[in-house]
Order: sequence, then C-alpha cells, then structure tokens
Amino acid sequence: MLIFAGLGISQWKTITIELDEILKNSNKVYLEKYTSPINVTEKYKTKYKIIEVSRDFVETGTTILNEARKKNITLLSYGDPMIATTHMDLRLRAEERGIKTKILHNSSIISVLPGETGLHSYKFGRTVSLMKEHEIAPLSVYYAIHNNLVSKLHSLILLEFNNEKNEYLDPNKAIKLLKNTEKEQKRNVLTNKSIIIIASRIGSKNQCIKAGQIKELSNKKYNEPPHSIIIPGELHFTEEEALKTILKVKNNNINNNSKKAIAISSQMLKKYIPKTRQTLTSMKTLTKESKKYKELFDNAEAYIKDSERFKEKDKIELAILSIGYAEGLLDSLHFLKEIK
Repeated sequence: MLIFAGLGISQWKTITIELDEILKNSNKVYLEKYTSPINVTEKYKTKYKIIEVSRDFVETGTTILNEARKKNITLLSYGDPMIATTHMDLRLRAEERGIKTKILHNSSIISVLPGETGLHSYKFGRTVSLMKEHEIAPLSVYYAIHNNLVSKLHSLILLEFNNEKNEYLDPNKAIKLLKNTEKEQKRNVLTNKSIIIIASRIGSKNQCIKAGQIKELSNKKYNEPPHSIIIPGELHFTEEEALKTILKVKNNNINNNSKKAIAISSQMLKKYIPKTRQTLTSMKTLTKESKKYKELFDNAEAYIKDSERFKEKDKIELAILSIGYAEGLLDSLHFLKEIK
C-alpha cells in the first residue's frame, strides 16, 4: 500500500493519532521536503525511521511504486499531501498498477489563510505560483490574477521555496515581478494603491501577516520563507471589518482591487462603441440620410444604445453582442456596395 500523509502547517506538533500509528507501522517512511520548511530532528528520524528524499525521487516514483507493491510505504509531506500535483500523479500511477492507496489529509496554506486573514474561503479564485527565476511575472500568472479580479475573487500567490537549494522568492521581488508585467499589460492588476496581504511562515511560532497598500508594504523585511501573497478582489463588509480588526489596516487604505481591474471585453467596448457610432454618423452623412437606409440606420442606432445600456449594467456579453449586430448592419452596406 502507498500512503500519502500530510503533516499540516505546524509540522510535528499537529501530528494525529492515526498518522502516528501509520508512521510507526510503515515498512518505510519517505519525507518529501522540496517545498516545505520541515525541520527533521534526530528524535523523529529515529522514532519513524524517516528517509528524506528529493523532488526528482518523488516525480520519478520508480522506487516508491516498486516497494509499495508488497510493503506499506508512506510518503510524508508538509501541509496536505494532495495539494502537490506530483503526488496526485504518483497516486494515479499506483492505482493503475493495482497498488492500493490511502490519503491522510491535513491543514495546508490554502485552507488556513482564509481563517488567518478573515477573507471568505469561497471567494478565492485560481491559486498560482511565482518563481524566483523570472524577471517579470509570467502572463499565465498575471492573467490568472486578472481573471480572478474581474470575477471579484481573491488571488493566492504561492512564492517559490526550494528547500533543497535553500532558495526562495522574497515578497519584495515578487511584487517587482508583478509590477514589471503590469507595465507591459496595463490591466490594473497591481497599482501602488492596491491592497495586498503578505503571509510569512504560517503555522510556525514566528508567523507574520502584513496587510496594506503596496506602497506601504514594498521594501519591508519579511525574513525567512515560506511566503505567500494574497491580492483580494471585491471585499464583503465582514472581510473589510476583518482587515481592520485582525490585520490592523487603516479604513482609508481599504479599496476594491476588482473595481480597478480592466476586463479585456470592457476595453473592447470602450473602443468599439464610439467607433461604431462614428461610422453610423459618417454613413448617414454619405447617404444624405436617405429614406432608403432609414430602417437599417434606426436598427443600428438601437443596437448601439442597447450596447451602452448593457455596458452600464455590467452585462458585458450582451453589450458585445449588441455592438456586434450594429457593426454587422453597417458592414452590410459595404458588402452590398451600397456605400464605398
């Protein structure tokens, strides 16, 4: 059997009775600590006969899978074991080979940060990771945050922590990477007045959470990893209260990051509605407002007004459809060579 077990974010202090029994009765216990700050003392190494392994060892999985055919093998990790996609891949490979698997869940950074910050757990969107090697934040990361903001959701950014190489991404560098991408893309994902939360070493004795506008948090010292950044979307009034009460954010520093984010579709409408109206005016002039085209022009005008109304009501899809119909009517005169 192959058992995937999580230590939680407080490591050995929150080990469960069930996990303690499984570790003592396992034929082998492997500890994957690539992305974790687990401190393995001789006490636990001896008690559970722990063998520390690299990320490559887990990703390859050959040794673990071969041993799990006839023995009880436990793969121990920080947080919850199934947060890591490599562990899910290993589980699927085990099941395909007829090897039974079991999961012992535990707390993870993803499950505890809502409680620590006061943000609602169901209002988090896609989680992303940011690596140290980049000069600017990858577009995949940037637009995942952008999409979350447009959907009024919070974004959790996990900053790289490579325990094997003792390398990590500092929050200040992460903010700089995101700002560099913002300069290129200009979607208002991040501005100096954006409110963010920086969480460091959550679950440890010296955990630290700082919240405020970027201009306040930039260039502060955050010390040892691991670090995470939250970019809140639209805040519920109880979330605003939590930021003020728990994280001591000043009331006048709390703003709606989602309101600033520019949706690509909204940018399109900002451009196409005036352009289509200008085209309609030009065509009316060219045709000297001939009665021949009156019905077509009236319909085009109606669609333009519909688009403007839908845009005001934040019904973006309907606004795009309406302006598309208006453009189609006007384009038909070109295609029929009624107007050059």
